[in-house]
Amino acid sequence: MSVSIPNLSLSNFSQLKGKTTGVAANGAPADYRTFTVSKPGEFNFKINNSFTNVDIVDTSTNKVIANLRSQQDATDVSARLGPGTYSAVISQANRTAGQRDYSLDVTEKQNILMTAGGAVMKGTAQPPGNGDTGIQKHNITVVQGGSFTANFTLPNSRWAMMTKEGKVVASSDSSNPDGQDFFKKPTYKIDPGEYQLVIIPPSKLSSPTPFQFNFVPRDPTVQANGSTTQESEISKTLRERQVRLKQWAAEAKSSSTKA
Repeated sequence: MSVSIPNLSLSNFSQLKGKTTGVAANGAPADYRTFTVSKPGEFNFKINNSFTNVDIVDTSTNKVIANLRSQQDATDVSARLGPGTYSAVISQANRTAGQRDYSLDVTEKQNILMTAGGAVMKGTAQPPGNGDTGIQKHNITVVQGGSFTANFTLPNSRWAMMTKEGKVVASSDSSNPDGQDFFKKPTYKIDPGEYQLVIIPPSKLSSPTPFQFNFVPRDPTVQANGSTTQESEISKTLRERQVRLKQWAAEAKSSSTKA
């Protein structure tokens, strides 16, 4: 018998917990969980148990949308789902294994758009437990690059922004809260492209904690006292004019002396 769960579109985090008391098509111990989605979105499914298989099935077509096959460690997969009803089939990789508890985490995967004006995302960090580390992964599309600083309101946490190839382009931690002087924060040069933002909450987080993460545009030439490390066009023009005037004066003086 399937057990209904809340609409995933109404929460950025859900956890399905149960026991594999049923039987899968291949004879392995299994459990079946149904859930609904009311608006299109991308979700991350993470099984926290070793040697466990998960199939996400669209019940209207009986088509498998995504699947997970964990080995020694927890594993995850992302899937874009449209409105409808779905089923999560959780089964033991070993068909001869007995009934076993499981936990399957489902988080909404945010797709963040970043422009020259920066980017903002809000989320909720979940406490680690039952094999879940609480790590979150979100997509960032940078349409206008530039120099930015980062504000992260979740204390004692780490974050990294990386390319699809896994190259880290920006990272930091909030061991010292990010309320530090704006001009002392690291500045990151980020080019247009597709990235992934990985957020690692503290291991001692005891309850769900809302947080905000944002990139703020930063002019690297502006210093805390308001001065700049690069001269303006007007200053450059005046300086070059002064050099030419001195040069002309020197040349005129030389000509006058010879006469």
